Amino acid sequence: MLLLAGAAILLCVLLFTGRRQTVLADTQEGIRHLQDLESKDISLIEQQIKQVKQEERNRALENGTLPVWAQFSDSVIFGDSRTVGFSFYEFLEPSRVLAEGGLTIADLPGYLDQIRLLNPSCLFLCTGLNDVSIGLWPTPADYVAAYEELMQQLMREFPNTHILINSIFPAQDPAFLQSEDWLEIPAYNTALKAWCEEKGYTYIDNTPVFEAHKDLYDPDGIHFQKDFYEFWAVNMLSGVDVEWNS
Repeated sequence: MLLLAGAAILLCVLLFTGRRQTVLADTQEGIRHLQDLESKDISLIEQQIKQVKQEERNRALENGTLPVWAQFSDSVIFGDSRTVGFSFYEFLEPSRVLAEGGLTIADLPGYLDQIRLLNPSCLFLCTGLNDVSIGLWPTPADYVAAYEELMQQLMREFPNTHILINSIFPAQDPAFLQSEDWLEIPAYNTALKAWCEEKGYTYIDNTPVFEAHKDLYDPDGIHFQKDFYEFWAVNMLSGVDVEWNS
């Protein structure tokens, strides 16, 4: 009888010990899992989520289930004669397209009051053609330095506005008869991209649009036909991290 009682007690001890060890092991595994989660780069996870959302939005824009131009209802686009097409073809309200032929980044401070009144969530900068050929910034390094001064001013003036920098669309023949400086546009884009990556600014690479839709340039090799603008707009939205507008 005593032997049976002792065996029962021993069995209980063994079961309790085994369960305790299992619980401890599970607890330790849970702690390690939490530590692993804590060690992950939260910004990387956020970037992955953002990328998924952008891919979903791009697919929706491309298949027509999401209206392209409605996404710009709270934005301002600043640029030159190429940018004028957004309002000229009546895609966007003229008040939100601050664009004229010949404008460069040096002209943007003159539009600050208009931008302030509009208080946009996004400001798209779409200059570059004249910037390269006007002679104020003879090298890409000169241009980037001037752009940095402008960005610092814009961020002070509009701390709650997302500022996005478009790459410069290349020119095509016969445009180079008008200015051979436009042959240097790729070098300026390389400098702009590197600078944006260094500073953490949003850079919109328009190279895919140019490569896919060269046929939608005007005969002058500089400006764009009406159908070009929706492709450009969809690409610009790839840099925007905002809620979709239906």
